[in-house]
Amino acid sequence: MNLNLTKMTFLMMLIFSTLLTISSSNWITMWMGLELNLFAIIPILNFNLSIYSSESMMKYFLIQAFASILLLIMLINKSMFFMINSNFLLILPLLIKLSLMPFHLWLPSMIEGLNWMSCLIMFTWQKISPMIMISYLNMNKNFLFLITLIMINSILGMNQNSIRKILAFSSINNSTWMLIAILMNENLWLTYFFIYSILNFLIINILKQYKINYINQLKFFNLNFFLKLNMFMLILSIMGLPPMLGFMMKWMLIKTLMYNQMYLILIFLIILTIMNLYFYLKMNYFLLFNFNMFNKWFLQNKKKNNYNWIMFMNFFSLFFNFMFF
Repeated sequence: MNLNLTKMTFLMMLIFSTLLTISSSNWITMWMGLELNLFAIIPILNFNLSIYSSESMMKYFLIQAFASILLLIMLINKSMFFMINSNFLLILPLLIKLSLMPFHLWLPSMIEGLNWMSCLIMFTWQKISPMIMISYLNMNKNFLFLITLIMINSILGMNQNSIRKILAFSSINNSTWMLIAILMNENLWLTYFFIYSILNFLIINILKQYKINYINQLKFFNLNFFLKLNMFMLILSIMGLPPMLGFMMKWMLIKTLMYNQMYLILIFLIILTIMNLYFYLKMNYFLLFNFNMFNKWFLQNKKKNNYNWIMFMNFFSLFFNFMFF
């Protein structure tokens, strides 16, 4: 009971810190919200009390503390950098917190030691505060082109077998889309973030229930056709392929870029996204073309989980997209 109460306390502190950051009009207050967020997330990441989670917690603390110190220095001494665009200096520590290129290598190694629910928080909730702060900065079209090049780092996920690392590089890829979306239109970013969070929740919930950590373990889904179909649809959706729900969040941004005549940025986004489809296709390979036999003990001890509600959401999103287009 005390442990559950402690978890709820830190979760409430995590929510409060994010609300403090996004509702503040002062950069120092936003920085205080980021620090409170760091103090709240560290115990949440270490609830497992394992060596791997402690290592990940230490990595996260050191990286985030360095980014917070750098942000505070930039805020206090902006007048010292009068010959350089101060917005560019302020965005560097925020890119570190978002784990975007060239400050992205800490996320895949850190995420490997966390449990699935902590991974979900890292992929979704922890992106809110830095992105809202970046949206307050005035950026030109040239900076949007530099943000597009950030997606190059996510091709490192091609040679990964750990699903946590694959989802981490997928998070870096989608963070680039969300960063461009929030600089274009905050409502567009809100819709993109909401859909992306739902897809991550559905995928991570299945992986958590079946204790799937590596892509070669996806062959377990051959035991249940509907669960296999469900996972396949979720992967297609987070890939952003039509007519799934994940395509709608990218399609809205594509139309916005076309309306603003940013064709070069759009071409680079599409090309780099197609390159990043490879590690999603690796996951689908084990779902579609792997039919290994299993021992009887696995069949007897297989969990019987009801994922009808996830199937309903998948098919609802599919038909919703048909109506939308």
